Amino acid sequence: TFERPIGEHQLVKQMLANMLAGYQYSRLLWLKSGWERNQGIRATRSTSLAKWIACREAEKAAADAVQVHGAYGFSDEYPVERFYRNSKGASIYEGTREVHTLMQADYALGIREDKLRPYSLPPWPFAEDL
Repeated sequence: TFERPIGEHQLVKQMLANMLAGYQYSRLLWLKSGWERNQGIRATRSTSLAKWIACREAEKAAADAVQVHGAYGFSDEYPVERFYRNSKGASIYEGTREVHTLMQADYALGIREDKLRPYSLPPWPFAEDL
């Protein structure tokens, strides 16, 4: 395993693929919540889900990055340690993971639902850039 680029290791490739998939998954949920807002729908459910999943995926990606870097991932010589700290902080702002889990359970049980707004928002002028 020595004298090989780290990206050639199968487990590292799997971690990188999972990071990319988590990023794309989070991005799609974020775009869906923006689309709902533009349609005049209260996007509380999709926004909560996007935040919950994005924070979870960021934490997993940062933890995997620390793992790939080994001891360097734990030291402050490389930015990976800071990424892990920041990912933990992001899961606390605007409601913890547990709060968003309970919100999603309320939606799944029909206790909570998003309603149409009485007005619609103007379209996002930069939509074609996404």
